[in-house]
Order: sequence, then structure tokens, then C-alpha cells
Amino acid sequence: MASTALGPADSGHTLQAGTSSRLPYLSSMPRQAQAVQHLDQPSMTWSALVGELRDPLIDEFSRQCRGFVAADAELCEISARDFDIQLRLHAPLVFKAGCSQSYASLYGEMRPRLIARCSRISSYVKDADLGANSSLLLGGGEARRNFTVRRPDGSSVGVNFDLVPPGHGYLYQSKLHYMLSPRADTMVEAGCYLQGASHPVTYLAFSVCDRPGIVQALRLQGIPAERGNLLILTRALGLSGAVRNLMSFTVGQAVKSLRAMGCKFIVTAFNPLLGFTGSALHATNFTPFATAPVAYFYDQFGSYVTRRKSFSDKCMDRQSGNYRNLLVVLGTDSAARKEIRKVKTLQHVAEPTNGTSVGEPPTLDPDELRHYRQRLEAAWSLSTAHPSYAREPLSSKGQCGVSSVWLARQLRLREIESTYCYGRLSFDNPSISSVDHHCWIEIGSSSDATRQVIDLTCDQADGFEEKVIYRRHDELARVGIRYEPVTRLAVDDLPDDRVWSRYTRLEESMLAKWGMQKLCDSV
Repeated sequence: MASTALGPADSGHTLQAGTSSRLPYLSSMPRQAQAVQHLDQPSMTWSALVGELRDPLIDEFSRQCRGFVAADAELCEISARDFDIQLRLHAPLVFKAGCSQSYASLYGEMRPRLIARCSRISSYVKDADLGANSSLLLGGGEARRNFTVRRPDGSSVGVNFDLVPPGHGYLYQSKLHYMLSPRADTMVEAGCYLQGASHPVTYLAFSVCDRPGIVQALRLQGIPAERGNLLILTRALGLSGAVRNLMSFTVGQAVKSLRAMGCKFIVTAFNPLLGFTGSALHATNFTPFATAPVAYFYDQFGSYVTRRKSFSDKCMDRQSGNYRNLLVVLGTDSAARKEIRKVKTLQHVAEPTNGTSVGEPPTLDPDELRHYRQRLEAAWSLSTAHPSYAREPLSSKGQCGVSSVWLARQLRLREIESTYCYGRLSFDNPSISSVDHHCWIEIGSSSDATRQVIDLTCDQADGFEEKVIYRRHDELARVGIRYEPVTRLAVDDLPDDRVWSRYTRLEESMLAKWGMQKLCDSV
């Protein structure tokens, strides 16, 4: 393996950060305004749109660092393409206004975090390749409609499309995807499996739309989109050796499954700044309809952090510019595809907010919460319980964490943001035992005495007969029921908590018992 040498060869080349020329129609657009770009011009082909959203400064930086990238990619045992994605992902951090450094110096500044991230991805990819039987695709091939991959020697490999268990989905999102950040609101996970494989060779993850600007942009195009008929493709990846059209094949199979759920439109975004061309999306007949601004967030070590994760992390370096993703939409049936053919303009949506607007607290149905508890009881197992209770008879004890995560996700589907709380539950009544390590959900600010408490496993306390609590925090305190949180986590932080691995087992059990919900029922 060759190591990268940062020598004087590039010392004559410098970057003038902050001087990148952007597209006129983007740079002049007010940040919070809606604007349009007509798509009926002959030059507005897919490749032209992608080209206009590229950043010349970062493209040149990538080109000049090609030798460094190739050597370090070999060192990390990862493809040069994947290493270059990380280079581009972290480039906005070093392109600060007024900075003028050589390419070698800038690369040297970035190199430690690039090596760390790519080495981490590489180590997990090797294990995933083994589970996915990726070696069956060495030499390439072509995916066929009869669920086989035809190899160059004429032999075939069987392919099966199926849902991906949440535990495996977490691995792909947190360890293999270039953003290294799992989505807590993932609703559907699917992929293609090669014959005899335990892990998918291609992977897709979908979430309910949580950005009103996307729905609005579609409606401005005349498309009857709403949260109840729309899903967002949030993660997509193929393992080593995946044949080129296997991803398009996977998307095509996913469309059929999502159509059965009541999904009419699928939206996704891809980032030309990272060198993505969207060729698999183009091949699957996605249609561009909007662009969306991108801000890049980095932690105290200079490593990229997603926007959702940045809301709860205080050590952030935010780099914003005129960077934009391309949003594309696909119809799942003939009627939806007919609607999409109306698209003639490219909307420019405003930057999203964190969705924490203050308003009237939601009113939930207590009977529905009790129904949730019944469904959870049927899915609990010793594998979903906290290890402290793993040797005890199955009950609500030890199930508070996974049940609270499940409820927090359900509430988000209904556009209700909640907080996962860990702490102590105590009672003024001496005949009821305290629960020193307990989890529950709160809706509202921690400083608001009227915030709502939802506890689906409060009968963990010996001597307390209620199974479900749904009351205001101050009302509970007045009757001697005290919830004292030690830790409060936002929904987007939950995949990083130790409870998440047990939660994925609960979710797998729920799916096995009741299958996928209709999209309109979920939201």
C-alpha cells in the first residue's frame, strides 16, 4: 500500500476560497424566496441541470488532489470514488472566506479526518460484503427482470427483493453510508439480496416527508402531493461489486411495494457538489422539480454532521453558501406519472428550519395510547428488555426504553415532536415502589410545568396499577407522581443511544406481527 506524500509538487497552486463563481439564477435568488427556472429550454437536460449545480472550486480541488486521493484510498482499502466523496463533503469547511493556501496544505489539513472516516467505512464494508455474498458479482453483470444477474460468462446469480430488518438497516446507515448518520425517522427499508445472502447488496431507506417546502414545491407544479401519499428516499447505497443497473432494478421493485402502501410519489435529493450525477435516478425516470439549499455542519473535530444532528450538538461549525441539492420526483402509478409530466419549471425552495415551532400542545387520544400499549405488549421479548431484567419473567419491566423510542417515532409521523427522557419515577405514596432507572416521553419544554408526560410502562412500579400515564407534569406532581429526568434526548439523537439496538429488535417483532402500515394510516 502506498502512502500519500504531500510534497512541493503542488506548492505553486493555490485556492482563493470564497471566490467561486456561482450560477447567476442561484446567486441572485433571495434565500427565503420561492423562485423558478424554466425546464422547457433545450439546454435544460438532466446533465445540464447537474452541471449547473456543481461547484467549480470544489471540482478543481478534487481534480488537483486526485493523486493524494488515490494513494490514501489504497491505504484505507476503499475506492478512490468513495474517498473523493468524503473529500468533497468536508471541503466547505476549509474554504473559508479570505483563505489562500496551496492544494497540498488544504488537503493536509483535511487528511486526518478523511483517513479516519474512510477507514471506518472500509472496515464495515468488508463484513457487509461477506454477508451480502458480493463476491458473486465479481466481474460485473447485468440485472434482469427475471430476478437474476447475468454474468459475463453466461451464468446467472439469483436476486430477491425484500424488506431489510431494522438492525441491518441501522448498520448500513450508520457504518456504510457516506454520511455515517442513521435516520431516526426511517419508515421503510428494502433492498436486493443475492442468493444465500443474509445482508442486502443494495439498500434503500424511506421516510415520511417532514419538510413542508417540498410538498409546496410539488403543488406549485400542479402535483397533488401531501404527507399521506409521499415518501422521501433518504438513503441509498450499493455494496462492492454491485452491477451498475442493480440499483435501478432495486428502485423499480421498491416502487411496486410502496404503491401497495398508498404511496403515490417518491421524492429524493442528490448533491452534485459531491460529484453525484444521479444516473440511477435518471434511468428510473425520476423528474427534477426543485432545488434545495444545503448548509454543511462540522463537529469540534472537523467531521461532517448532518443538519438534523446539528440541532442538538453545541459544537458546530456551520458553512453555508449557494450550495443546492437537486430534488427529483417519481410517480408510483400511471396517474401519478401523468401528473408529474406537467412539471415545466424548477422551483427553488427555502432553507428548512428545525421544526421546533411553539404552538398549542397536541391532544392525544388516551384510548389510542392504551391500544399502543397492547400492541407493544404483544411484541415485547426478553431480547427487547433491558439486560437488568433479561432473567426475569416477561413483563413491562425493562421495556420502558424501547417502548418510549417506538412512541417517539410514532408521534413524529404525526408531526408531533417529543423528547425521550431517562431518569427516576417516584411516588409520595410509600406503598408504591420507585423506579430508579426509567424512560418515558415528554412533549414540551423542560422548563414548562405544563408539559405533557406519556409513560406506556408506568406499571413497572410495584404497587402502581395503571399501565399508561398521559397527563401534565405539574398535575402529576400535585398527586404525588414525580418524573425526574436525568437525560433528555431528541428523536434524532436516539440512534446513537444504547437503547437503539434493542429498539430495532422490537421494530422487527412489530413488523413480523402486523406488517407495514398504510402510509395514510401512519401519518
